[in-house]
Amino acid sequence: MNRLYPEIAVAQLSKAGEELCGDKVEIARTEAATTVVISDGLGSGVKANILATLTTKITSSLLKRNVPITEVVPTITQTLPVCRERKIAYSTLQIIKLLPDSMATVVEFDSPTTFLFRGGQVVPFPTEARNIGGKAIREGRLLLGEGDIIVAVSDGVIHAGIGGLLKLGWDWPGISAELAAHCSPADDAEKIAEHILGCCNGYYLGQPGDDSTVVVIKLRRPRNLTLFTGPPANRDMDEQIVKRLMGGEGKKVVAGGTTANIVSRVLGLPVNVDLNYQDPEIPPIATIDNLDLVTEGVLTLTAAIGRLHDIRKLRASARRDGATLLARLLYEADRIDILAGTAVNPAHQNPNFPAQINIKAQVIANLRNALEDLGKRVTVEWV
Repeated sequence: MNRLYPEIAVAQLSKAGEELCGDKVEIARTEAATTVVISDGLGSGVKANILATLTTKITSSLLKRNVPITEVVPTITQTLPVCRERKIAYSTLQIIKLLPDSMATVVEFDSPTTFLFRGGQVVPFPTEARNIGGKAIREGRLLLGEGDIIVAVSDGVIHAGIGGLLKLGWDWPGISAELAAHCSPADDAEKIAEHILGCCNGYYLGQPGDDSTVVVIKLRRPRNLTLFTGPPANRDMDEQIVKRLMGGEGKKVVAGGTTANIVSRVLGLPVNVDLNYQDPEIPPIATIDNLDLVTEGVLTLTAAIGRLHDIRKLRASARRDGATLLARLLYEADRIDILAGTAVNPAHQNPNFPAQINIKAQVIANLRNALEDLGKRVTVEWV
């Protein structure tokens, strides 16, 4: 059975006048499970941010160690620092845990009811009331399928517009109706999250009265990408590496002129330089049949890393240079396998080049870090 991949998007607004958001989201992906922990700290600003950060970090750390939920909630309530003004230590807690077989567990402690978007219908994620350590929580489990979407929001979204455009606030039924009417199961998680948060900000008239967070989790088939960059140290390995590239699942990308020539020679297919789009900073791309993208090597990889550091700008960009196209393909993939050649390229030893591109290993390490920061699973094999 093919495992489904949980695509996760987070969109947030800080309360008007505050630089820090008092809501916090912690995402942990391991082979055993994907866990999302959401917390809304008491009040707003720095204090709320600290409370929410402590809650999500402690919870996530305990769950990684397989501590049962019956111990997590009491631990959180007993660990948080006490507010001097209100004499309470308080933050909400919401846990969404997904196992590799798509079994989802939702735990809610003083947080809004979780939405389940399935087949165009929006219903509450099924949970039951429990009492743990004197605290009332709701907990439920459900086997999810391809296309199922879970949406979690903080109470800033629930209360959007209260006392203003909406007398009683947007509330759960209003958000549910918006999801059903204007979001599609075909939409990606980020599009749904941004849409709901955009509506929330609109009801606040651009001046949020509370920190607001939207988390969207969509189950879909995984997307793989194989990147081959740099010639292997041993020419006898060329054919073997090209066969691995072409035999990999998903999209296939080559970065590097010499690498492209190796692929062309082994496959018996020509390399055609594409000059339809020219950028003064990024070398032109090329095409080889059956490959999704062919780019120059280190310069383009370095620029692609920069684009991955600003995903919002990348999504909005209309540029079609090699670095932007490569960054988009990498961002859309869930698992990236990098085949990195170890042959020395004399051009990379040029002292006139920027320091960050003189060492291929450093570029690959930076690329890996950027992708893993985005939640991607990355393997690097030096060949």
